[in-house]
Amino acid sequence: MRRSLILVALLAATAALAPAWALRFATYDGFEIHHNAVRADFIPTEVARAQGITRSGSRGLVNIAVLRRAEGGTTSPAEASITLTVFNLAGQSQAVRLRPVREPNALYYIGEFRISGTDTYRFEAEVQPDGAPRAYPLRWSQQLFAD
Repeated sequence: MRRSLILVALLAATAALAPAWALRFATYDGFEIHHNAVRADFIPTEVARAQGITRSGSRGLVNIAVLRRAEGGTTSPAEASITLTVFNLAGQSQAVRLRPVREPNALYYIGEFRISGTDTYRFEAEVQPDGAPRAYPLRWSQQLFAD
């Protein structure tokens, strides 16, 4: 039960900050790749503790979920290999180690990174879903405000 709270917490934090989050996904060859980042202290204490997340106003938390589309429009979680690098406006980069969070009907990958001041971060990922013909690029920018 507690494990599923992280996805709910991420969605709630995102909904409060960016109503367009639902539009943050890319589609490739029958896969949907959903993505988002929030400041780590937006995650409730109980959820952060259960997931080993460091709650801090100077840390970001990224969430990537890969879904396989079936005929008829249904989706199911897909395993994937993901590499992610985060860049700030000055061009400084951080490799982000993503770890899977598995639930009965969900699978997503989370990772933490440093943030400072008010900055726009550029996220560059390569996502290789199991069974996909190739790795897919995932790129987005998002502004985050550190404490």
